[in-house]
Amino acid sequence: MNSAEPPRELTHIQQEILEAIRSLRRERQRPPSMREVLKEVSLTAVSGLSYQYKELEAKGYLRREAGHPRTVEVRLPGESVFPSEAGEPGQFLADTEPEAADLTTDIELEQVVWVPVVGRIAAGAPVLAEHSVSKRFPLPKEVVGGEEGVFILEVAGDSMIGAGICDRDWVVVRPLFQAPQDGDIVAATIEGVELEGTVKTYMKVGRHVWLMPKNSAYTPISGDKAKFAGKVVAVLRQV
Repeated sequence: MNSAEPPRELTHIQQEILEAIRSLRRERQRPPSMREVLKEVSLTAVSGLSYQYKELEAKGYLRREAGHPRTVEVRLPGESVFPSEAGEPGQFLADTEPEAADLTTDIELEQVVWVPVVGRIAAGAPVLAEHSVSKRFPLPKEVVGGEEGVFILEVAGDSMIGAGICDRDWVVVRPLFQAPQDGDIVAATIEGVELEGTVKTYMKVGRHVWLMPKNSAYTPISGDKAKFAGKVVAVLRQV
């Protein structure tokens, strides 16, 4: 971020992280590892701290060298430049070798994708699908297959219990770049008074599309006018 740009608003935890990094740097005369910072702030997981680091980088308050866990430098609100830019030596590059545990954590985090939760969708009668991001969950790249366009929806209803999707489960949805295939579980929107969303199994019969439930208590829904937000690739459940 250019020093002439106005500062972007920080959350309480982001301010806490910046102050912890600065304090540990001065105390130990080297940039701290993420695990050291984690002990000083009100977070419990390295993955959560990694996400906040990315947010602080985007806001221009933190910078680090890719692949090096202990190359981190911060500036606090009100400071126009980073300490190294102000002529203070040793602020950015670490003066000790990173610990093996830090390197392992860094590698593990590269395999994580932060997937946005974008609302609530029905597995019963269609309900309004809200398209605002409420939070993000870290998921393995092996599950979601990449970051671009993937999102999470909370399920409402029990029409898909036969497919192992229950009320209040979370489904991971990957965008479709071609027409769905018979048997695909899809997140669909149906034009009505409002734009409504539902999770069903896709089936095409002749020229007509049907959104099929996996519960005999429910009837199929015509999908001729449906738009498909994506294919369900994973189900998350809290126990």
